[in-house]
Amino acid sequence: MLDRARRRAWGISGRLIAAYILVTIAVVVLVEGLVLGFQVPALVNGAHLQAQVFATARLYAQQLSQRTATVLGDPRQPARPGVASPTSAGTLVVPAVTGPIRSRMAVTAVVAVAADGTVVASSAPSRYPPGRSAASELPAPAAAAMLRYQDARDPLRVKGSATQGSPYTTPYGTVLFSVWPVDRTGTSSEPGGAAFVYVQAPWSPGFINPLHAWSELGQLGESAPLLETVPFALLIAIVPVGVLFSLLASRGIVRRVRRLDQAAVSVADGDYSVALPVSGRDEIGRLEANFATMTRQLGSALSAERARATGDARDQERARIAREFHDAISQHLFALRMIAAGMRRADPANQEAQAIEQISEEAVRDMQALLIELRPASLNGAGLTAAVQEICAAYQDRLGISVDTSVEDLTVPAPVEHALLRITQEACANAVRHGNARQLTVSMARQDGYVELAVRDTGTGFDPAVPQAGSGLIHIRERIAELGGTVDIESAPGRGAALTVRVPVP
Repeated sequence: MLDRARRRAWGISGRLIAAYILVTIAVVVLVEGLVLGFQVPALVNGAHLQAQVFATARLYAQQLSQRTATVLGDPRQPARPGVASPTSAGTLVVPAVTGPIRSRMAVTAVVAVAADGTVVASSAPSRYPPGRSAASELPAPAAAAMLRYQDARDPLRVKGSATQGSPYTTPYGTVLFSVWPVDRTGTSSEPGGAAFVYVQAPWSPGFINPLHAWSELGQLGESAPLLETVPFALLIAIVPVGVLFSLLASRGIVRRVRRLDQAAVSVADGDYSVALPVSGRDEIGRLEANFATMTRQLGSALSAERARATGDARDQERARIAREFHDAISQHLFALRMIAAGMRRADPANQEAQAIEQISEEAVRDMQALLIELRPASLNGAGLTAAVQEICAAYQDRLGISVDTSVEDLTVPAPVEHALLRITQEACANAVRHGNARQLTVSMARQDGYVELAVRDTGTGFDPAVPQAGSGLIHIRERIAELGGTVDIESAPGRGAALTVRVPVP
């Protein structure tokens, strides 16, 4: 049990689960890093900048309430759109922009607004010109805050919009702003005096190092512990989710791989009949298809090798029997014929000696025919034509049978060569042994996509409709049927026989 669990842990299933978990954790860490890099500046830097804007508005309101000469903006600071420079006192440096502002970006600016909502003065008169209505120039939440102050007649300190510090998007970009009332006992009571101070600074979250952003989360006060806990909780929760997802995603792959493994074990044990279904078109599916093709080819090759080994063993056994017949029985028959011939010459009237001599001659002739049939004809690399001619020459030279051959030089597939050679040998043996033929005609030629082999004899013949005792013709028909060819037999008692086979060739 422990070994099985260890194999599964280190197997493809365990590795896929580990890979899914690691990838999921990496994605979560990356996403959290991006969130920290983009959102922490929005939280931390936004809080810092809002506090600086608030302090700057209060500082200018105090200066205006003291009825001192106050310049809205520092003329020594160049106008830098999109930049808000902090001071050591926690306020912002507001540059005094006397010329036109060519940039479309928001600038750091301070605006004095009268009680009737008219702009009295500003650090950037080209952007916020005096005499204009504050409602048309300033952000809507700032103008609304001034109007509420006029109605309530209460001290007002507005920090940002009604949503407490949310950035506000103007036609010139996103800003953080603050509205501060000027003390009514000061210059604000004079005609044309400032009743409100409006301060804005451009705001952009940007992106910072996630590690640095993490360290700055502590500056967010009460919300910091929650923001610090959420990423850890998400990482802890993602592990079982990753395990479940990886199990569901890898189950099918693991099952298919295990099926391949079992099929490979069966093939290794010698079972090439494994039927492995193709379960998809992916890499494993192609592997299954190739595996099935391989097992079929291995099975066919093994069957062919076994058949070849069986055929070789059969040929070797036939050759051994032929040697035994030649060395023993043939010699005895030859000696018997010589004795009978001597007895006939000593006594020409001895009919028994004549009969023995005649029977001996016929036995020797049958033995020679049997030896030719037993000795397996072989291609031996010489080709089909040479092998067929060798068979015909053996019958002519050893048995004195007249053989007329007309064999073309052909190149055909190996199975066709082997079949035609064996059929030639079988047909000649049947004609000599069973038909007592003294003359054979063997022809072989290619025509119309076929190879035609014809063996004709002048023997006793037979009736093709009557079942024959031997199995030679049955074997011939089986061989030709395997090759998709046809077999024709023409014969009659006393009129010889003609065997014609046609085999399709490419």
